[in-house]
Amino acid sequence: MTALEDFYFGNITPSEYRQKKDTKKKLSEMTNLLDELKSLLTTEQQKEKIEQIDSCQLSLIALSERDAYLEGFKLGVRMATEIYTDTQQRG
Repeated sequence: MTALEDFYFGNITPSEYRQKKDTKKKLSEMTNLLDELKSLLTTEQQKEKIEQIDSCQLSLIALSERDAYLEGFKLGVRMATEIYTDTQQRG
């Protein structure tokens, strides 16, 4: 089966990937710092605000990953088109 066929049949899911070791480490560090901050906050209003910030940050990360994926895909298509056009011109 070709990569395009695998993609069509759902065998390739480009939005899912394995996190690298350094990414996991930084994510764990951020989570621990956020948990520490939550434990220091005393009022419900403060805790609610930090939850809102956390939620907003997660949304921002998801949007950023989506944008990077789309730009990468567009770049790949442009490169493939350039290769195909060059091959056609050479004959």
